Amino acid sequence: MSFPGNEAPYDGAMTSARLLAWRLASQRLDGRQAGDPAWIVRHLGAVQAQEYGQSLWAVGLRTRDATGPAVEAAIQRGSILRTWPMRGTIHLVPAEDARWMLDLLAGRRIRQMATIYRRIGLTEQVLGRAADVTAGELRGGRRLRRPDLLARLAERGIDCSASPHGSRGSHILGYLSMTGLVCIGPMDGAQQTFVLLDEWAPRPRRPEDPAAELAARYFISHGPATVRDFGWWSGLPLSQVRAAIERAGPALAATELDGGMYWHGRGQAATRPGDGEAAGVALLLPAFDEYTVAYRDREMLVAGEHQLPPGDLLNPVMVLGGHAVGLWRRVIARGRVRLTLAPFRRLSAGDRDRFAAAAERYAAFLGLPAEIGGAEAAQVRRQRRQ
Repeated sequence: MSFPGNEAPYDGAMTSARLLAWRLASQRLDGRQAGDPAWIVRHLGAVQAQEYGQSLWAVGLRTRDATGPAVEAAIQRGSILRTWPMRGTIHLVPAEDARWMLDLLAGRRIRQMATIYRRIGLTEQVLGRAADVTAGELRGGRRLRRPDLLARLAERGIDCSASPHGSRGSHILGYLSMTGLVCIGPMDGAQQTFVLLDEWAPRPRRPEDPAAELAARYFISHGPATVRDFGWWSGLPLSQVRAAIERAGPALAATELDGGMYWHGRGQAATRPGDGEAAGVALLLPAFDEYTVAYRDREMLVAGEHQLPPGDLLNPVMVLGGHAVGLWRRVIARGRVRLTLAPFRRLSAGDRDRFAAAAERYAAFLGLPAEIGGAEAAQVRRQRRQ
């Protein structure tokens, strides 16, 4: 699909290697890191964040000289927050954009969940009662840890117990977040806290065309990518996706590869990287990183590893030259971080050195000395599907 005037002329053949190198650049994974964690989240639009520590590294990897405390400080001061804008999954989003993203994206997920809500007794009346109790408990700038908030709901007669479809309490908190009453506040130790969204992000902005702005942000920060990629990432129906791309107009352009149309920021065409520019980029990506999960089609990432289990790209992934070449795991104990690297095949000495440097960078992000070891992929794999 292309719209008149949006094609990007290119005087050389586009290849999958060039496209992946371009994505690395778009996502700020090519060494051109930003200086501010909040800028990175704003650039990407949203960062998948159901695993808190992994999401901190997703931001830190793209931020110059970042440390874990520096990223958390942006969350503490409220410039970044965590909520459920898309796909029923927690994301980091810019605080000022949380409201319009929820309004645009979360309604579809709520409608998809309606049958499950009814099956487990979360009627409109029950959810409304939960909203009233939660607002009363949090009003005035108060924060409550997740178990404490669920206990307050249970004390008021709201069933938060387990169900055949997951914890009722978790469904309630997800619903209250998707409807914009609450969001996740700063961590209290290992526990989530919840706060009122209107109090935590009191200065929301409202784009003139939210869907077109989201499309522009996605393709500028994740492109080149397809219409279906954006549909997967946003959770919007393809008819709405196509209309949003058309309205984004001058911000976007498209390039063809193997008969498919890949959209990106218009001004990026002049700085498209070549195959060789990404070859030496070695990265230890967190689980659920935007580079691996933000695309409907992930075949290009595995480059010959066609027998990988479906969930492999949702693990912490070793990436070399834009391709997934292994998995990795971290264990923190006794004041050190043990990093186990598990490439799918034997790496050259130079590539092993590159990944050792990437591991040291991650240890520096944590502020811990590193111990680096090796293993088979099966020993570090976390089976997941998405």
